[in-house]
Amino acid sequence: MLGTAAREAMVTSLLTKLERAEESARQECAELSRQMEELQERLAVAQRRLERLSIAREELTALEAADEPAEAGLGEAANDDHPGAGHGDPGTAGHEEVPQERPVLRGLRKDAVVLLASSDKPLRARDVVRALGQQDVRGQVEGMRARLKRLVDDGWLAEREQGLFTIAAGVNGFAGEGSAATS
Repeated sequence: MLGTAAREAMVTSLLTKLERAEESARQECAELSRQMEELQERLAVAQRRLERLSIAREELTALEAADEPAEAGLGEAANDDHPGAGHGDPGTAGHEEVPQERPVLRGLRKDAVVLLASSDKPLRARDVVRALGQQDVRGQVEGMRARLKRLVDDGWLAEREQGLFTIAAGVNGFAGEGSAATS
């Protein structure tokens, strides 16, 4: 049987070992937390870069398309919904549906317009991202919000109230390059 002094020495020794192990675990947690913060910062930077690259690609595609005769194809697509339209003066009612000054839609911009044209209610950027099967992360949602705002500026969409997007008046019926919608 151990004496009182021996027990106290053993408990003191165990407490010292536990304190050292606890301090070591605390330091490991602090280091891992620092590494996580660093990775989160790197992820945020990478997501912002991805968003900028995506927007740049879309803008260049739209600029390239503006130089092509694709705009005439969009006007004809809009006229398909109006029998007899487009056979007279090019400034007549057939061009009210999709004015020539609207940029050609491709990629996510086109997908967003088609989605909102077929939606029975206004959608938020997060809803559009989810519906298009993209990752529901801040960078994707913010990128989509920026696209939707540009589509409002371009006349394709309307923002009914802060953050709620819907198809603009006179656009319903658009389904993309050269095809008519069924809505």
